[in-house]
Amino acid sequence: MADVFDYIKWRGDLSVKQDGFNNVDALILSRISYFPFDDIVSGDINDRISIQDASEKFFASDINNDKILWHGDTQLLKACGDSQRFMNMKLSGYVNIVDEERQLQFSAVTIEIDKNCHFISFRGTDNTVVGWQEDFNMYYMFPLPSQTTALKYLEEASEKVSGNLILGGHSKGGNLAVYAASFCSSNIQKRIRDVYNHDGPGFDSKTIENSGFKKIINKIHTYLPQSSIFGMMFEHAEKYTIVKSTQKGFLQHDIYSWEIQRNNFVTLNEMTNTSAFFDHTLSDLLGNMSNEQRKLFADGIFSLLKNSEDKTFNEIAENWKSNSSVVFKSLKNMDSKTRSIIISTLLNFIKCAKNNFSDINPLRRENKKHKSQKQ
Repeated sequence: MADVFDYIKWRGDLSVKQDGFNNVDALILSRISYFPFDDIVSGDINDRISIQDASEKFFASDINNDKILWHGDTQLLKACGDSQRFMNMKLSGYVNIVDEERQLQFSAVTIEIDKNCHFISFRGTDNTVVGWQEDFNMYYMFPLPSQTTALKYLEEASEKVSGNLILGGHSKGGNLAVYAASFCSSNIQKRIRDVYNHDGPGFDSKTIENSGFKKIINKIHTYLPQSSIFGMMFEHAEKYTIVKSTQKGFLQHDIYSWEIQRNNFVTLNEMTNTSAFFDHTLSDLLGNMSNEQRKLFADGIFSLLKNSEDKTFNEIAENWKSNSSVVFKSLKNMDSKTRSIIISTLLNFIKCAKNNFSDINPLRRENKKHKSQKQ
């Protein structure tokens, strides 16, 4: 079946002016923020470089190759740099922050589609331990440092560019796009044409009620693969579209597995039982934990990982033998309250999973989340 690369081959010879911006274009631009553009794309939003030139500079050096997260990313940048549709779009305002003290991982880039329309692309979670810790913090902290940073980025970018704004991101990046659009001023909201959330978490009901979410709800386009796990975390008050993926389970988070038909996604009518299983299991687990317990668990888990001194999960995996002994030793020496929370939470997760697994066939999305609609 066709994927984003087939789409670029099919539509790559036409500019956006010749054939209008569409949902697949938004997915591609949402992924652009994942590229390590350090020393390639300026942090100054007025200092622009074309995607073609950025691609050429990237491939002229192998310095950043080890920072590529997914296998398809390199191919995507090359394809965009070579296509008439994307090559002349301009990149600027690149930001990449990893702050252990603030437990913040944030990256974004502004993409000039044309003089009257800019796409702000927010990166999702990278492979740093800090990035994953911030994701865990989502269960007891609001707003996250990355969410407030995304809002500030939007506010500053909107002052320096003219015309319409489109916001988008994949994974946590999709959540950041929706957050920034919901909490920005009404003047900025009026300029926002669309907001794209590609398999990113939703929000709790309190956040939805106490923000400008309802003012932009009709501008939000959320896409989730049929066995989505990350994207089904928390609530989606907006309607979402289920995209067919060629992968299974967690691997459906990979956008390169999403099926494309011409200039749109291949869609399905409902989520799989796998998605419902993880959603119900996690809901059951968290429903029995206080905010303090969630914080203790998250802090405890990541304090164990940080004892390895490795900064990324790739490094932790490469040194798994030595890191395993460090983690178990640290767990043994941890204070009894935190150690007890970690062990009991893991045991409760297994219990909740077992209970939901026995009922997996009748599991379906609850009324708190909108049924999907084909778009």
